[in-house]
Amino acid sequence: MSRSFRLLIIEDQPVDAELMVAELVRAGFGPDWTRVDSMDTMLAALDPPPGVILCDYSLPGLDAPTVLATLNELHLEVPVIVVSGAMDEETCVKSLRLGAVDYLLKDRLARLGPAIEHALETRRLTAEKREAQRRERETSAILAGLVKNSPAAISVKAVDGRYLLANRQFEMLFDMAPHSLLGKIDAEIFPAEKAREMTELDARCLHTSIVVEREEEFRGPEGARNLLCVRYPISDDDGDIFGIGAIYTEITKQKRVEHDLRAARADIMSRAEQLAAGNHQLREMDRMKTDFLAAVSHELRNPLASVRGYVEMLREGGPGMDPELNHRFLDIIDRNSANVLHLLEDLLVLSRTEAGPAGSGQFQAISFPDLVESSVATVDPAARQAGLTIQVRLADRLPVVMGDPSQLERMLVNLLDNAVKFSPRPERSGPRPLGHHPDVVVLEVSAIPMGVRLEVRDQGIGISQAEQAKLFTRFFRARSATERGIPGTGLGLAVVKGVVDAHRGAIRVDSAPGRGTTVAVDLPA
Repeated sequence: MSRSFRLLIIEDQPVDAELMVAELVRAGFGPDWTRVDSMDTMLAALDPPPGVILCDYSLPGLDAPTVLATLNELHLEVPVIVVSGAMDEETCVKSLRLGAVDYLLKDRLARLGPAIEHALETRRLTAEKREAQRRERETSAILAGLVKNSPAAISVKAVDGRYLLANRQFEMLFDMAPHSLLGKIDAEIFPAEKAREMTELDARCLHTSIVVEREEEFRGPEGARNLLCVRYPISDDDGDIFGIGAIYTEITKQKRVEHDLRAARADIMSRAEQLAAGNHQLREMDRMKTDFLAAVSHELRNPLASVRGYVEMLREGGPGMDPELNHRFLDIIDRNSANVLHLLEDLLVLSRTEAGPAGSGQFQAISFPDLVESSVATVDPAARQAGLTIQVRLADRLPVVMGDPSQLERMLVNLLDNAVKFSPRPERSGPRPLGHHPDVVVLEVSAIPMGVRLEVRDQGIGISQAEQAKLFTRFFRARSATERGIPGTGLGLAVVKGVVDAHRGAIRVDSAPGRGTTVAVDLPA
């Protein structure tokens, strides 16, 4: 592919110009070229500037020195290659001194391609150098403005200790006249002790090549001032250290604020500890009362309001009401009534267990087949409606356990109810991995040394480790349940824990998000 660029040929012989273009095409270039032979046409062709100019050394009324001088006056950095039929050494040297990048003889145009290559590269490098110089000037001006107008006191020293730079804030900090520090060392400016101290800090900064921070106190007519001094090594692009910078920042107000804050914090902490010790119990009692009233009111109000609404519709419907709709209303009334009864039973069981261990007259030998059958029968309708199956595994021979059948049934119903609520629905469970049955809740009763273990397992959403410690706290609900809108009061597992404690048993939870939950209850024989 030919390399394109704009070419201006200053030549009075069209044949010579075409010969130069042909040589460039042979060398792999595709120039967009224009030929001129007078000052007026040349000036017109310089807007916009071409990439390279080929100029005959001597034309009638126009020669290479004039072209080079004109470009210089116009501040145009266009590479010029002088081409002539005959040139002596003096002419060549003169052309180069005037700014030409190369010179050629017309009968030796084989060098024209490399000469153009060199000219284009020279122009690129010149443009890059000019841009770099412009950026350097801008950077220097920005840095000079920052140093001059900074509220901090700034200085820079050479490695031999001579001051290279000091802004007015630095001079005022040490009560020095403007520009009185440049070229001097600390020993010529400060008292011996101060000069020795600053020299030692500079030496530490140089030898360790690290930033050195130090708080210093200055005393003046207005009293003591605290400043933070940061000394840092300054290095060039090769990493060679050539100087030491120092920045003094006023921190007097910060020091005062810190002192006041420390005193205020100590006072506040003392008062806060006293208030916390005095009010913790009251706050906890008030919170539990509020949570209890809010949760129970909500759980009672909603189903009772629904029952009243459907009873009103049944009353208004009269004898002519559709029997199927009548049955559906009654089912809804029955379900909501059962929810209210479920909550009241939880509250009653919780109240009994908190009253202390059950009396011996309430305890009797537990029939686990009857306990399992009645508990599963209570939860099975909700499980079927959710598309779930409760799978029972009951050992043939179990030790005798003494307990309260109604409390243990309440405990088991709550565990099964939780497993059903937190299990995924089959239609959303997707393809099953081998051995994975998300639509099954397992209830297993087995013998253990000195007792019986009841395990309820689901493969639902699971519970995080951080929340497991709070599971048996009244009204606690896991974040996953709240986010998914799963109904509940947060009393179920508190009832379970109360029943287990009343029977001197133990309870264990094994769960993780997305891995399901297993709750194991051990009852002593």
